[in-house]
Amino acid sequence: MNKSSGSTRRRVGRSLVALAALGAVTVPASAAGAGTAFGQLATLPAGSAMGLQIDGVVLLHRGAGGTTGRVVLRGLEAGMTYAVHLHKEACSFPGNPGGGHYQDVVGGLGAPPNELWLASSTDPTAGVTAYPGGVGVGRGTVDWVARAEARAVVVHFIPPGGTTAGGPKIACADLA
Repeated sequence: MNKSSGSTRRRVGRSLVALAALGAVTVPASAAGAGTAFGQLATLPAGSAMGLQIDGVVLLHRGAGGTTGRVVLRGLEAGMTYAVHLHKEACSFPGNPGGGHYQDVVGGLGAPPNELWLASSTDPTAGVTAYPGGVGVGRGTVDWVARAEARAVVVHFIPPGGTTAGGPKIACADLA
């Protein structure tokens, strides 16, 4: 292992521990829907078929100022960008893990700011890019509070010529 990959692994480990600790102190949702949900990512069949073994953690915070999501992923292909979105069904949803994208205004714009997309940069449509070692970190914020039907975060592979709007679903985390 080179010095750089050891440093990356330590940073990822600290990030995962911090996110897991935050998830362990989940704030109960109030009547207004405020609170923090935690989820652990697991590889979906399409990801396994690509030879990926994805794991990581997701936090979704609903508060008076809006909704913020954070994700730390492991097991990605270094240098590749992945789409990461808030979805409206559980990962076990029959035939369509996570269901469709969660939208603030149902049937509205199929992109931010009507949907919560996570990214490695401040551009919500940029996606999450994997660092050397296959680690990706992303964040996204919207000014609305996600309702209870926001149930999962899904990671999509972006095929050649595709966009961060979607692609095959390769990992999913139920929010609890």
